[in-house]
Amino acid sequence: MITCIVQATLCWAAFYALYAGLLSRATFFSHNRAYLVGSLLLGLALPLLDWQQLLPAGQPEALVVAFQPITIGMENLEVVVSATAAEPGLGWWEVLLATYWLGVGVAGLRFAHGLHRLWRLYQSSERRKQDGYTLVVTEEWHAPFSFFNTLFWSLQMPYPPEDEKKIIRHERAHMRGWHSLDIMLVEVLGIVFWLSPMVYLYSRSLRVVHEYLADAAVLQTTGKKKQYGHLLLSQSQSGQPIALANHFINSQLKKRILMMTKTRSKRHILTRYLLALPLLFVLALALAGPNNVDGVLPAALAPDEEPTKALLPGDVDRMPVFAGCEAMETEESQAECTKEKLVEFMIGNLKYPEEAKKANAEGLVVVQFTVAKDGSVQDAKVMKSVGHGCDEAALAVVNAMPNWTPAMKDGEPVAMQMSLPFSFKLPQGQAQVGRENEEVFKVVEEMPRFPGCDEDGVAEGELVQCSNMKLIEYIANNIKYPRDAKDAGVEGVAVVSFVVDKEGWVKDIKVVRPLQESIDSEVVRVVKQMNEMEERWIPGRQKGRVVNVQFNLPVKFRLDAERKQLQIPEGAGELKLQNFKASPNPTTSVLNLRFEAEALPTAIRLLNASGQEVYRETLNRFEGAYNQAIGLGNLPKGAYVLHISQGERIFAEKIILK
Repeated sequence: MITCIVQATLCWAAFYALYAGLLSRATFFSHNRAYLVGSLLLGLALPLLDWQQLLPAGQPEALVVAFQPITIGMENLEVVVSATAAEPGLGWWEVLLATYWLGVGVAGLRFAHGLHRLWRLYQSSERRKQDGYTLVVTEEWHAPFSFFNTLFWSLQMPYPPEDEKKIIRHERAHMRGWHSLDIMLVEVLGIVFWLSPMVYLYSRSLRVVHEYLADAAVLQTTGKKKQYGHLLLSQSQSGQPIALANHFINSQLKKRILMMTKTRSKRHILTRYLLALPLLFVLALALAGPNNVDGVLPAALAPDEEPTKALLPGDVDRMPVFAGCEAMETEESQAECTKEKLVEFMIGNLKYPEEAKKANAEGLVVVQFTVAKDGSVQDAKVMKSVGHGCDEAALAVVNAMPNWTPAMKDGEPVAMQMSLPFSFKLPQGQAQVGRENEEVFKVVEEMPRFPGCDEDGVAEGELVQCSNMKLIEYIANNIKYPRDAKDAGVEGVAVVSFVVDKEGWVKDIKVVRPLQESIDSEVVRVVKQMNEMEERWIPGRQKGRVVNVQFNLPVKFRLDAERKQLQIPEGAGELKLQNFKASPNPTTSVLNLRFEAEALPTAIRLLNASGQEVYRETLNRFEGAYNQAIGLGNLPKGAYVLHISQGERIFAEKIILK
């Protein structure tokens, strides 16, 4: 969503720059309105189009390098989940998305408030049917304004009959032009694209053009510009306007008066609007990227290295040949060898950037480069971007290529421009790159090891034991017993399968023995989180080489162990709470606690890891609901247990103070 907002903003900025620079001063108000609305919709549509689907039909399949998971298994290792761990902290991307959706909510409430204010004014006022519109006579102090086919008129602001006719004629022009439709469009876009400053510039410009059109309609009948200008000035302080309406008076008063006195633009100025067509073409090219025909696309360069007419595959006598394929006898075998060697080279040299993995970034990077007459790779540049380090990774692979055998035409080597697409995909599904079904081992001579063990001077057996203990410790500290599973009394073993690849990344995570939906999801979450650790797994080895190894990790969920971890005494019953929330958890100093229960004497206690009580609050007159902030800033950092009790019944929750 954020990417779409950025792309739409750039498109709108380009269109608006043309309007502000060449069109806004022209007196072709209807043309300006059409341009603003049209470019607003075009700027929104361009980033949403699937340009890959719009490519011409019948193209050969592109040569794509995709990175996929490889699977690993750890047998006979069991982790018992007996504690509720803290939720993982939010990353910057989650914070950004949360901020965006918060802004959407605020903008939506503002829009709803404007509609509600109009509706309330409409319902509480006298309504009269006039010639082609509805007149709403209000008791509130406000300037006259219209909304679609309704004119709102305040009894608190009387006008002379002549001025009244001018104002009504002005507002009728808004109604006939359906100007409220434009305002509703920009208001709705302002909710979704509230981050984009261009929406506000478009909104302001559209409102100004609406006033130009309405003013022109009045002056066509009266022709008295000076008197009409005095009317605008006399009504310029008429109260706070309603956001969604077309007002007789607005903040662009100076522009309106200047435009009324301006000489009409010459007809030849209309040709400026045609500049939108090449601008639209440039924006479409920028968003579409290069046309990925045949994976490696010739788009010709002349022998003198200057761009000339593009060559199609049939226009050259021989396509460029990748290093190592020159000795093949036929062009077909050379082309096949080129694809194979190129894929092998890309697989061997392209690494999925850690930044992209952390951001869950996927997509297609297209690198354009030139195979010069001497076979060297030159002028490599990214034509379609993914970001998060993917562009740089793809460029590094292209720049590291060995010399090709150049393309030939008329017996002479020629420089040729080529495009190479790199498809970055995070692990899920089967491998699609060049080699299919890369071998995955289940048992190898040296199994992958969980990080955190000192290898210096330690025997292999002790390293394996240390690794297993570190893994158990990691799972126990990070996993959380889902509340719905606890409430339902669900116990048992969930088994998850995953792969530790040659670089120590965890991939291809899937539940092979499900227990309960929320438990299965929690186990998968914790395993995925391994890719966010400071250190990666130490990959497995078979016959001295690094290989991919699949693991099966069983995780046992047991309620009695959790009761012990949460320091619940034997024989204590379970206290059921409604709408319980303790946040933030982990916390740094303040815990916001909220819950509902029976109206009985209630005790709130906080215990440290040794079972000592470090906080207590007794509610002898508990009325059934609690919502307070508890200060914990004076306590040492660590894990605590929150007990909420009524008699022999206890509710327990683990709290982390960091």
